[in-house]
Amino acid sequence: MKIAKPLQVQAYESLKKMILEGELSPDTIYSETKTSQELGISRTPLRDAIQRLAQEGYIDVIPSKGFRLHHMTEKDLVETAQIRSALEGYCAVQLAERYEAPEAQRVFHAMESLIRDQDAIASTTGDAEEFTRYDTEFHQRLVYSLNNSVISETFDALHYQLKQQTYLSLLVEGRMKQTVAEHKEMLDNMKNGHVRGSYLATLTHIGKAQHLINLD
Repeated sequence: MKIAKPLQVQAYESLKKMILEGELSPDTIYSETKTSQELGISRTPLRDAIQRLAQEGYIDVIPSKGFRLHHMTEKDLVETAQIRSALEGYCAVQLAERYEAPEAQRVFHAMESLIRDQDAIASTTGDAEEFTRYDTEFHQRLVYSLNNSVISETFDALHYQLKQQTYLSLLVEGRMKQTVAEHKEMLDNMKNGHVRGSYLATLTHIGKAQHLINLD
């Protein structure tokens, strides 16, 4: 027998899905009343969902008006880069240390495929949204390779920030090709068991993306 999820959870998952799938405009203020009607959920569980998503950095609450997608700040950029550097740098080191293991080889194969997809986009359509999807999966493959639920969940909490920041960095001319080159450098170091090189290449990649973004 399937047990129905609490309304707060349903509201949270529905609204989060809308955000991640790009159904909400960053420049629009959404009313709680209208959103609750569209989702078919009462305002109380929706309000709980909004507060949770605000705490997680997805949205900003506008008193007496409603909510909107979170507008990134310099603080967001710095903190996200710091957390990513800690998580992804560690994961890159771990993969490089066990580069000959079958499970590591499978991760490398998947990452190579994603780099090819990114390179194809950079050389043809230049579609930033499509490139961002492959970019996000590339970094997820790296983090998930440890099979550490705490690390994976911490990284997943950055999903929206990571997606937005990646997209903004790709608006800089030449960044797609540069990203492909940086991903190749990360992967080459890990595949060859170069621990220090893997760590430095990962941190350099994250740092470059951060400093390219202009929030003005």
